[in-house]
Amino acid sequence: MPRPRSTIPTYRKHSATGRAAVSFYRADGTRTEVVLPGKYGSAESKAEYERLLSQLRANGGRLPTDHRQDLSVDELVLKFMEHANAYYVDPVTKEPTREVVTCRDSLRPLCRLYGNTPAAEFGPLAFQALRTAMVSGSWMTDGERANRTKSHQAIGLARTTANRQCGRVKQLFKWAASNELIPATVFHGLQSVSGLRRGRSGARETEPVVPVDAEIVDAIVRELPPITSDIVRLLLLTGARVGEICQLKTPDIDRTGSAWFATLDKHKTAHHGHTRTICFGPQAQLILNRYLRADPDAHLFSPAEQNRQIDEQKRAARKTPVQPSQQCRKKSKPRRKPGEWFDHTTINNAIRRAAKRLGVERFHVHQLRHTAALNILREHGAEAARSVLGHKQINMTLHYSGIDLEKAKEVMRKIG
Repeated sequence: MPRPRSTIPTYRKHSATGRAAVSFYRADGTRTEVVLPGKYGSAESKAEYERLLSQLRANGGRLPTDHRQDLSVDELVLKFMEHANAYYVDPVTKEPTREVVTCRDSLRPLCRLYGNTPAAEFGPLAFQALRTAMVSGSWMTDGERANRTKSHQAIGLARTTANRQCGRVKQLFKWAASNELIPATVFHGLQSVSGLRRGRSGARETEPVVPVDAEIVDAIVRELPPITSDIVRLLLLTGARVGEICQLKTPDIDRTGSAWFATLDKHKTAHHGHTRTICFGPQAQLILNRYLRADPDAHLFSPAEQNRQIDEQKRAARKTPVQPSQQCRKKSKPRRKPGEWFDHTTINNAIRRAAKRLGVERFHVHQLRHTAALNILREHGAEAARSVLGHKQINMTLHYSGIDLEKAKEVMRKIG
């Protein structure tokens, strides 16, 4: 005779979160795992466990199917992140994209402030309080605020960033409503909350991204390490995004015509079904020729190669003899190794250091795409700039190029 199934779920530790968890059966026969609030073994966790046991006893050892609408915000976020890890994937590599990290960071304030709140009770007033905490930074711990101050970072979010993160919170509740995890009225209530408006919220405003003065770019490029300077030159010549240039490989470039081009499988708008092609003229080709590799899997621009070149330059400029013990001082197992390719953070750090040495205003690498857009628009018009930058709509190209004040001055000198 088989042993009867126990209807009392075991209080156990959830390895992924370090909290407590229980598994039980619902009225429809489905088995469900619930992560309890608070730390494993805490009074809060034990109280929630006892509440679940009382519901099980009242329903013959099973919870009603509509118990899913009793999910806490923490439990809802866990379910959504499981969905995000499977949904936000690169179409080529099938690996999770940065959107997964962005969703996690956007939902962290929500979990910290309202993690134990039933998701069905999270309304517009709580949403507005969450947004206020994002703008002020009050949701962070004292240690987190101190670290941001130490690294010269603003504590609270800027208005546009807060709006984007609140948009992802709405996305969470939209997904939950569409899967009948919460009543649809919860999401409709959050939709009634408008985004923060410029000049009417008290939130910090960010500076607009504008093109960079050519003299500053030329001065900093001459001061940059060799490979980094060539990457910056390519960004100005092609109007490409920094990630598109840094992840190029030799087989990506079609060199059969007078103008080379690279059609990318992985780019910012690939998930929309858009194609992205970068064109390289004679000046860009001269730069690329120095980096073409025999290995089809190797990226053109290697941080390890740049480190080697810098070491050679330092060794050549050395005025004293090299001691035998200093011939090779490389560590056999270094804790930090150069990456396979450059990223925007590495290049921005190099630009910051060069600007500090020269005593000029620094810029960030994303401004170079705006600079290229303005240069192409001045020389060849808006349609040419749209084609080079790969925009679907001309309005986006005009946003990148900004208002050409020099052109306005030239016109007014003639007609004004």
